[in-house]
Amino acid sequence: MSSDSGEVPPSGTPSLFNIPLLEAYGWKMSPFPGVKDQVAHVEATRKLRIRDDDVLVAAFPKCGTHWLWEVTQMLLRQTTDYEKRTKEQVMLESPGGLERADQEPSPRILNSHNPFVHLPQEIISKKTKIIHVIRNPKDTAVSAFWHTKTIFNAKELQFQELLDAVMGQSQLPTQFDYLQQMSEFERTHPDHPIKHEPVKIIKELAQFLNVPASDEFCQDVANACSFDKMKKIEETGAKDFPKELNDAITGAGGSLKFYRKGIIGDWKNMFTVAQNETFDAFIDSCTKTKGLNYAFIFE
Repeated sequence: MSSDSGEVPPSGTPSLFNIPLLEAYGWKMSPFPGVKDQVAHVEATRKLRIRDDDVLVAAFPKCGTHWLWEVTQMLLRQTTDYEKRTKEQVMLESPGGLERADQEPSPRILNSHNPFVHLPQEIISKKTKIIHVIRNPKDTAVSAFWHTKTIFNAKELQFQELLDAVMGQSQLPTQFDYLQQMSEFERTHPDHPIKHEPVKIIKELAQFLNVPASDEFCQDVANACSFDKMKKIEETGAKDFPKELNDAITGAGGSLKFYRKGIIGDWKNMFTVAQNETFDAFIDSCTKTKGLNYAFIFE
């Protein structure tokens, strides 16, 4: 493991992404808001003690972990009542997240955007149930664009600048680098198009978690976790967000908004024809060179 604060992206990279990068276990990363020593935090995360009944919701950023984390907690707790806290309270990379995870009663529903090498290493020996959320890269990029403008107060950011960063100009790992690390799990845990058939997939998710779930209960969970309802809950400020992370984001002028549209195919409203052609070539190149075979749903 090493820390590298001297390597910066190439000249011409947008200033938002032109920041010193850190590195741990061969994975480059930008500083996480509110975390004072991120390399040490990664080491502590890898050493986190895993319990036999833990569940981990894992995904590349902006792929839908907020929504699926809420669905999972309803299934495990056998209720359609909303969790009073946001998922960031037990997000492994969040400031204070590891300490809160240690105090969490079982069964814990952990969540993370970390690559596999930064996850608790006991998930291998404990055979932890991992719910890996996969989203098509085009909608991920669009969601990341609006998220970056909001969270980091990047009002001047242009979509093309975000696309350039996503395609590797920032030297940060891409979504495909993340998927390559997680691909071993995908070989034994098939992916399911959740947003297309929510009730059916919630039922299958309940079976994966070994919890009872009638068709009526699955429908109730799907209704409770509809994107519109989740967005309204966020707007009311009803959920408890970690103070350390809140202070780091709002103190820098950012805004705590995580729900925007939550639909498949919003990329069509952002990509130009030329951008789409370039990004298609990027997707094709990455999937071939990394040996990936994901059935992305683009519409």
